Amino acid sequence: MLYRIQTLYLLISIFIYSILIYFLCFLNKNLMDFLGCNFFFKKFFLIFLIICLFLSILSFFFFYKKKIQIFLNKVNILINTIHEGILFFSCSNKWNKYTFIMFLFFILCICFLYLTNRAIKKDIKLINSINRIR
Repeated sequence: MLYRIQTLYLLISIFIYSILIYFLCFLNKNLMDFLGCNFFFKKFFLIFLIICLFLSILSFFFFYKKKIQIFLNKVNILINTIHEGILFFSCSNKWNKYTFIMFLFFILCICFLYLTNRAIKKDIKLINSINRIR
């Protein structure tokens, strides 16, 4: 489990989500005041982050079931893309360094989830080729 590269990618993704949740909830006194969004969007962003973190953790624990892991990662990529689009269009007039950093973290998470899926697919191909040899 821990010796595979996709596990490392998932751990990095979980770590980034944890940093974002910590930054949004505990580091700022008021939740996401730097974004200049209303209360609905503040809770919306936090719920999306918690869902993405939960999906990454769930994918991490399904390391024996590779098909389910790929599906969970694809759903997580989709949710991240939707969240990033909402962040981009809701805060398009108030770009500062915090929104830019948050935007880059989401892009980084999407990249790590994509790399995870590629590594899992390589493992599946390797297992299938070994089964054909037998």
